[in-house]
Amino acid sequence: MHAISSTKFLRLLRTFDEAELKAFDAWLRSPWCSSNKNLPRLLERLKKYHPDFEKAKLDKEKLFHRVLPEGKFSDRRMNNLLSEAYLAAEQFITFQRLAGNPGLQKTLLAEEFQGRYLDDWFFAGAGREIERLEATEVKDWESQLNLYRLYRLIYHHPNQNPRMQPGGSPIAKMGVQADLLYLLEKAAIINEMMARNRLIKGENHEVEAELKKWEAVCEGVQHPAIGLYRMRFAFLLENRLSQYRALREAFLNSLERLNEREQKLHLLSLLNDTMSFIKSGQLDITDSLPLYQLGLETGVLLHQGKLTRNTYTTIVIASNTKGDFDFTNHFIETYTKRADENIQDDCYHWAKAHTAYWQQKQEECLDILNRHTFKAPHFQLISRVLHTQAYFDLYLKDDSYQSFLFNFFDTFERWLGREKAWPKSTKASFLRFVQICRTLARHYADAGPKPQKAEQLLQEERNIQALNWLKQKKEEVLDLKSRKPPQPMPGD
Repeated sequence: MHAISSTKFLRLLRTFDEAELKAFDAWLRSPWCSSNKNLPRLLERLKKYHPDFEKAKLDKEKLFHRVLPEGKFSDRRMNNLLSEAYLAAEQFITFQRLAGNPGLQKTLLAEEFQGRYLDDWFFAGAGREIERLEATEVKDWESQLNLYRLYRLIYHHPNQNPRMQPGGSPIAKMGVQADLLYLLEKAAIINEMMARNRLIKGENHEVEAELKKWEAVCEGVQHPAIGLYRMRFAFLLENRLSQYRALREAFLNSLERLNEREQKLHLLSLLNDTMSFIKSGQLDITDSLPLYQLGLETGVLLHQGKLTRNTYTTIVIASNTKGDFDFTNHFIETYTKRADENIQDDCYHWAKAHTAYWQQKQEECLDILNRHTFKAPHFQLISRVLHTQAYFDLYLKDDSYQSFLFNFFDTFERWLGREKAWPKSTKASFLRFVQICRTLARHYADAGPKPQKAEQLLQEERNIQALNWLKQKKEEVLDLKSRKPPQPMPGD
């Protein structure tokens, strides 16, 4: 059997939706697009297998005889036909991209008019397009690039009269646009370099040297995204919470003046900043929720329509911690299907259990967790954290849960010791969570008051799970302990 499911043509066809497939069929049947009459027949035979192209029902020889019923099978001839079909598909998607970009069409048309010495058409068309682009309040990256290209075409036109006029307007406008293009793209690169220096061991990009060059060009340039980059670079060098708050406010105030690309870059950078401050204990997890909600609203958090596992769980945690259960339930019902298909079931049950816990329904939380078998390692881990939290809260309400809680501490620790899938730093952060929980539970049951030791807990903690929750429980335990008679420890 000569399988074709791995060929470039079928791999590209898998990415076509129904509307694109129909348009591609029409493209192949247009004489000016393709002169090979076998290509429409090939696509017609393949469409019934789209988008999976099942291997069991599809091989080269069978397909060959359906497309060329009178010919003798030739693997080489079939490969040539598939290669030609792939090239036709390449041309089709390129044309589709061009058809959907009127600005690029105008720029290419101006180049054509210039190349054909139709100067009156060239200057009139280029002028109209420049006027349209300049009037656009929020310009995307391609619009900025098209403006530069048009100014450049005008200045470097074979007819020297326009560029030799007094005032030098064409070259000045071309220069301003070139600077802006450089500043926007270079700033994005510098921002990425700074992030990589912080997060990836072994990388040491020369950020200071790059910043000096950027700042030299940047002087006097007024643009909302450039202003945000100025604030961001100052913040990243000093990393102060006050700078972060000012940057966050400036971003929200300038949001409508940023294009989609700039919105995405600055919002994702702000989310990374926010999570860093949350992990260090300087911000609460709920501080991230408005940014995540904005990311959902604008689509920034959805990569090719998908939501990452970490983003999904963080949004649920932030929303439930804030007590916004209406939003949490809306999020679960709307966005669970946007997670990877193989973890959707785990996402749904963990999120429902987490919501029940924060609604003070600990037993319902445990019931959901115990009825579902989590398959993904990440959810196996965080569901155990949720188990711990539910047992801990029940213990604070009812001393009879003491043995359940301390047995679960031991079980969780043994499970962490056996698991090989997690790096040491990850296991250490969850192990530290268990240890602090056990310390708090022991303090709650201890016969003596001794509040000093409990009060000092978490002061120097950095690599630990559920830091905000642990701080809440510490305060709750200290308060309850001051009003509760001592209880014997397990085994006493």
